[in-house]
Amino acid sequence: MKNTENLVVVHISATAVYAVIGRVVSADDIRIMGVGQVKNSDYYQGQIKHRERLQGAIKQAIQDAEDTANCRVHSVWLTIATPELLSKNSSGYVTVEEETVSAKDMVQALANAKSKDLPSDYYLMHCCQQGIYIDEQETMVDDAIEMFAHDITVMYHMMMLPVASRQNIQKLLQSCDVGIDHIVFDAVTSAEYGLMSEERQQGVCLVDIGAGSTSLCVYKENKLIFTHCIPSGGHEVTMDISADMGISMIEAEKLKKQHGTVDLHSIDPSAFFVFKPQGSGDEINVSVYNLARIIEARYIQIFTEVARQLHEAGLLSYIERGIVLTGGGSTIKGMVPFAKKLLKMPVVLSNTHPAISAYSYFDNEALFKQLNLQLNDRAYQTAFGTLLYSQSEQFRRSEKSEPEALQKGGMKSTFRNVGQRFTSVLKKIL
Repeated sequence: MKNTENLVVVHISATAVYAVIGRVVSADDIRIMGVGQVKNSDYYQGQIKHRERLQGAIKQAIQDAEDTANCRVHSVWLTIATPELLSKNSSGYVTVEEETVSAKDMVQALANAKSKDLPSDYYLMHCCQQGIYIDEQETMVDDAIEMFAHDITVMYHMMMLPVASRQNIQKLLQSCDVGIDHIVFDAVTSAEYGLMSEERQQGVCLVDIGAGSTSLCVYKENKLIFTHCIPSGGHEVTMDISADMGISMIEAEKLKKQHGTVDLHSIDPSAFFVFKPQGSGDEINVSVYNLARIIEARYIQIFTEVARQLHEAGLLSYIERGIVLTGGGSTIKGMVPFAKKLLKMPVVLSNTHPAISAYSYFDNEALFKQLNLQLNDRAYQTAFGTLLYSQSEQFRRSEKSEPEALQKGGMKSTFRNVGQRFTSVLKKIL
């Protein structure tokens, strides 16, 4: 197989560590060779709670993926969600020294944006280029390299992490004997997996409800213009059930998955079921309506905060396609009609991506079947999305502002006008 590369993704969530090894043939053909999943709760809301246990989980997940794919991992793309995320739309102005725009000018533009908007105690974790203004032109282009210009202004969406947190996560991965190629915010890679190009063009908000946090990102005119991470997710729902009913977290999680719903209107208020806690001879009569009421209350709180963030950013009028839900916390019964009614806008669940397929190095039928099952597991969608993101136009454009771009030659200029409507979006939220 020619012109392929194997990429490795490690996604650290509040409930597990996921490792995925993918053979990247093209943006439309990514073959999953190996996966690993190890349950772990030692990374919660951006904080490492127990370093040694988390280190062991990362090592084991990578090992499992290596064994399935029959290869060795040396470096990874890391994807995380953290409420410590600080995001900002920024710009970098550069006077072009030579006749045409060069990689050096693009790198300097990002450096200027960072010097203006990156706090001294923060690290630029992830940056997405939105477009480039050349001279006095009213519209942006996607790529200005080799174009004639006196000056350029490059627009960015910057996602920043406290320096100490970045150092801790980097040291953690190094202790697992792997390097970090890139760190990316999980909502952006989930969006790469779950959003259609028409949605990103018309305006859409992806809401990724995880266990410990809920990640948001907004696209308009195919540009990332907003990201945020809310410190609340499906784990809080389980905690509420556990506290209200006086049962363990494990039992509360089981009740949530088996009997939980946010659709109170579909429930008979007189309906009960019998539940027997482990290690106890007692039986509990559980009201289905009461269980749903507990779950509904927490999801009202989560979606109210989503709406508040969008309102404060002035984005509600720009998301014509509404909300796309993803993440394990979005799969509870009745979620879509509940969110539609609460938010008063279109809401859909993300679908599987056609570019992702299973690939068995050993030509092992049982292994191939297992990989195919995992392709449909929503828990892996963020990692799969990272493989897709590595091949995206968004990543390739943004990469040209990184210092490494100076070592890369032969860049060709392929640009498209994006119209003036997006300019008004940026002006409103900058």
